[in-house]
Amino acid sequence: MATDKWEKEKHALKKVQIHFAFQQEIIASIRHDAADDNINPSDIVRKIVGLPYTKIQRARIGLSFNEHDLNYLSNRYSLEEVDEKEIKRRVMEEINLHYHKQNRNG
Repeated sequence: MATDKWEKEKHALKKVQIHFAFQQEIIASIRHDAADDNINPSDIVRKIVGLPYTKIQRARIGLSFNEHDLNYLSNRYSLEEVDEKEIKRRVMEEINLHYHKQNRNG
């Protein structure tokens, strides 16, 4: 079983990452198409050129917060101390309200 894990790791190390610089409008179109198809932007490129790709299993957005960000959000949400779990809940609530309101008005 451990051997299988290392074989997968060796296989992953053999991959080559290539970065592409497209015009801004093409990048915007790729991102839009990716969102519509529920796949990553890089997978849109794979799809277009005929390579295999996978659908996103759990759509998530990851954010990195530094100490200043966490302190700002604690103050914004009137928290007495930095509480990452509560900050996460409040950010999710605020974003959901923003888009629900926008969808009703738009």
